[in-house]
Amino acid sequence: MAAVLHKLPDKFRVLVVDDEPDVHAVTRLSLKSMKFGGRDVELVSARSGQETVETMRTHPDIAVILLDVVMEKDTAGLDACREIRTTLGNRTVRILLRTGQPGQAPEKQTIESYDIDGYLPKAELTSTRLYSAVRAALKSWQELVELERYRHYLSIIHNRTLALHSYDPLPATLARVLEAALEICPSPLGVLELNTFEQAGNPQRYVVHLSSGRDARAAAANAEEYRARIDRDAIARAATELQPFAGGVLVPLKAHRELGSGWLFLSEAIADSLTATALALLAAHAGNAFYSTVAEKLLAASDDKVDVIAV
Repeated sequence: MAAVLHKLPDKFRVLVVDDEPDVHAVTRLSLKSMKFGGRDVELVSARSGQETVETMRTHPDIAVILLDVVMEKDTAGLDACREIRTTLGNRTVRILLRTGQPGQAPEKQTIESYDIDGYLPKAELTSTRLYSAVRAALKSWQELVELERYRHYLSIIHNRTLALHSYDPLPATLARVLEAALEICPSPLGVLELNTFEQAGNPQRYVVHLSSGRDARAAAANAEEYRARIDRDAIARAATELQPFAGGVLVPLKAHRELGSGWLFLSEAIADSLTATALALLAAHAGNAFYSTVAEKLLAASDDKVDVIAV
């Protein structure tokens, strides 16, 4: 299965596949200066079915393929399409079959058998129709990418939430929440702080960090630097929703019923609207988990005769 794209590329890429140089030239002319969603459209070239597959393997974020059928062999384009969909597992790229020999790939049969998203006979293809077909394919690809991201984020939150147990040590719970945040919004360093208190009312601070780097000491030092910087910033501590901070993303955390508060920080990260929504949802589930863990420990330490159960 192809990896989930955590953000849209800076440019939309369209892969033009044909063994005739003139086709590449005409395509570039037809799609010259094309933009979509405020982003430029970049054309990438391939001249064989095998080159197409290798290009998709290297650049899985290509949005649209304009694919010829007959190249190094009569079924080169169709073979490439099957490999992209099955071997590479790329179901999001929109494939527009562009053929000068319709008899080699009958439209209805080809669309159904090869998961094709559009059929463009070269003899009938005008510049305007090509432009419209590519634009529609770009829109479809963007919507599919967003949908796949949404499903992926919900799966992360669901699976991680099921793994949170009130009887686990609080640092372990914090680490699982931080792992989920890093899956949703990849970052070289994640730091999470939770401030709560003991049965006697004494404050307690828990801080965990996770880093993708190999230097554990450097990661710990950087985590402490970010922690101190955030704790000194009154505006950051008072935040009630996700906000950019120090080149990264700061997510407020709050245990239910005033049993604790804190924050989650992801360095060198940018959260678009979908990522921000997923992180906010994760923070809400985390608040419930923190409450359950802290409440159970307070009840366990109480002198009152109370049966303690996992919550």
